[in-house]
Amino acid sequence: MIVEPPVTNAGRGAARSAGSIVAAVTAGEESATELASRAVDALVGRPEDTGVATLTSNLAEVTAAAVDRRLRDPSAQRASGPGSRDDARRLTGLPVAVKDLYPISGVTCTLGSSRLARTAEHTADPVVRLLARGATIPATTATSEMGATAYTEPTDLPAPDNPLRPGRTPGGSSGGSAVAVASGAVAAALGSDGGGSIRVPAASCGLVGLKPAHDILGGRLATAGFLTRSLDDAALLANLPSPSQSPTRDDAGRVAGPRTGHLRIGVTVAPFHAEVAVARHWRDAALAAADRLSDAGHEVVEVPAPYPPEGPDVFHTFTEVMTYFASRLPDDDFSSMVRWIRERGSIVSDDVAAGHHRTRLGLGAAIRNRWDVDAVVTPTLAFDPPPIGHFAAMEPQDNFLAQTEWTPWLSLWNLTGWAGLSVPFGGSGASVHLGAVHCDAATLLRLAADLVDPLADLHSIERDLADRRRGLSGRRRDNGVAR
Repeated sequence: MIVEPPVTNAGRGAARSAGSIVAAVTAGEESATELASRAVDALVGRPEDTGVATLTSNLAEVTAAAVDRRLRDPSAQRASGPGSRDDARRLTGLPVAVKDLYPISGVTCTLGSSRLARTAEHTADPVVRLLARGATIPATTATSEMGATAYTEPTDLPAPDNPLRPGRTPGGSSGGSAVAVASGAVAAALGSDGGGSIRVPAASCGLVGLKPAHDILGGRLATAGFLTRSLDDAALLANLPSPSQSPTRDDAGRVAGPRTGHLRIGVTVAPFHAEVAVARHWRDAALAAADRLSDAGHEVVEVPAPYPPEGPDVFHTFTEVMTYFASRLPDDDFSSMVRWIRERGSIVSDDVAAGHHRTRLGLGAAIRNRWDVDAVVTPTLAFDPPPIGHFAAMEPQDNFLAQTEWTPWLSLWNLTGWAGLSVPFGGSGASVHLGAVHCDAATLLRLAADLVDPLADLHSIERDLADRRRGLSGRRRDNGVAR
């Protein structure tokens, strides 16, 4: 871990919602400076436990002081300058950790490898927008090298541990952001998602992870998004209406949807991109979520595979697009995994890449022809997070395939650019994925509010349930020994 100036750990208090923090600062009940200092203190410690890449105490202090000055000056209540938006929901005084793929001017950016660490000379647009909304930044968070894997084990740097499942991967590549939120040090963290990199850590650590919709015309797979502990906070960070507000219902009491008066929801537990056995509790969580949505008044139907059996091989398209872009990055001292990805992409010609792009541009319409639904429910993951080091012990090609088996659904929403949301559900440690088809991210959050209390701290609920399961398992072992 890289630390700006040393600070002392003041301990970790109970987790607070992002909304309550913003409200307290806006009302003058707490200062942004006090909250930023507490967040930095809470993030001091072993990076395995905090998820931190670099503590940014100076940045947090300076940006928090600016927030407090604006609050004292009624004529400067709105941020000004690059990235400011008068219509954005404010994040006044909210400490938000930032994934270490996003450069921040003057701060060390490792890109997930000690070999790639450099002091950034500019600040990434998603960070500029965060600061313009009044957030403060107490730390950057660990990521896999170049964000290239679904687990977070930075090269020659500490690998963050999973607070919900100690010894297991927190997922990736936004794993450090997930750990910072799950530890309670911050209420929200910025991540990026190019194949599930927000939603995988969210599901691994019992958090809410929202991948917003993004424009694929330029070929992008990835977009910025946030990890939080509640649906309401997810909406706040994404600048969307709160799902805790009562939805509009028709005369029959059904939730009003964007197309037909109520939402039509598809459900499938069949993997899209790998042949893998789905663990029973992950499968059952998705089916139980479908039942809950049906009880809430939505129409729920089974959907077929998103792609026709005769092809094209859509995951092949994803693989070649992802590796093609990686291969066009400037060469550097990369790990064997990233070198393999780049070598795999180097054989993809520009003409082939252009063909894959055309496939992507037509993919949404092709899937919608097969899925006449507003959204689709699947498990987020096929099975529980494996131990730290599980994937990295494999040869790169086997590693890539194993990651795909663990996450066989999510990249569809990166290929199409549609929104996707992972939410803990079912009480067994599993999460469900709500994927947009004919709806937007705000509708997904509203739909998820029919599954869980939108104001609830879902991670705390998952942690309590996990503790009970571990206690029950321990008692069973003790009883076995006693017999």
